[in-house]
Amino acid sequence: MAKKQKKKEEGAKSDWMTSYADMVTVLFALFVMLYAMSEVDEERWAEFARAASIGTGSIAPFEFEGQGVNNLMGSGVMDLPAFDLAVFDFQPGQHGQGQHGVHQMEITADILQTYFGEAGLGDSIDVEFDGEGQILISTHGDMYFDSGQAFIRSETFPILEVIASAINNLSGVRVSIEGHTDNVPIATARFPDNLELSVARAASISRYFIDVQGVNPAIIRATGFGEHHPIADNTTEEGRQANRRVEIRIYEINGNN
Repeated sequence: MAKKQKKKEEGAKSDWMTSYADMVTVLFALFVMLYAMSEVDEERWAEFARAASIGTGSIAPFEFEGQGVNNLMGSGVMDLPAFDLAVFDFQPGQHGQGQHGVHQMEITADILQTYFGEAGLGDSIDVEFDGEGQILISTHGDMYFDSGQAFIRSETFPILEVIASAINNLSGVRVSIEGHTDNVPIATARFPDNLELSVARAASISRYFIDVQGVNPAIIRATGFGEHHPIADNTTEEGRQANRRVEIRIYEINGNN
């Protein structure tokens, strides 16, 4: 009887150890799976290069170096993909025309649109060329600023640097920076209403261009429109986010400007 009891105890001990080992194995497999899911595939972002020549035959390509695309909204731009600012260093020639009659504004708009699109910011930054010498760069949501603030978020400096480099390499242009808000009332010690907030935001970007990026102050003006020029329905969150925007207009000087 003593031998049987001993065998029973040994069997119970063995069963417990087997169950424990199984649990450890399952946990190990779970952690391996979670680690594998957290790895970012950078290969598809590596080796990207496109020559933004559009008829000039002389513009250097800009390259992505496998940094990946960062989620701008929420965590912020931590590391914008590498960009060769010399891509804007072209000679447009007379009357804004490059080689083969390609317009300097059209070339610049295409470079910006391609870069921001490939960087994964196409949903946040719109770049349009109107065909008549004007580029409109419009940002959506609260890209540059925290809610109710006019201090530029430092993580967006690389975006503004690219835009400033484009401006600095264009001849005979002026720049209008326009702030817009949604219609949600604001009343703080610094900003009694949305109009003043929108003006302050436009002025902040203007000062950054002038003081940090060396843009000629004589060609820049900053204006704010508050909630008075909406482009979407303010009754929805999506619409309000679209209306909270900064528009940077780059246009050639002519007799009417």
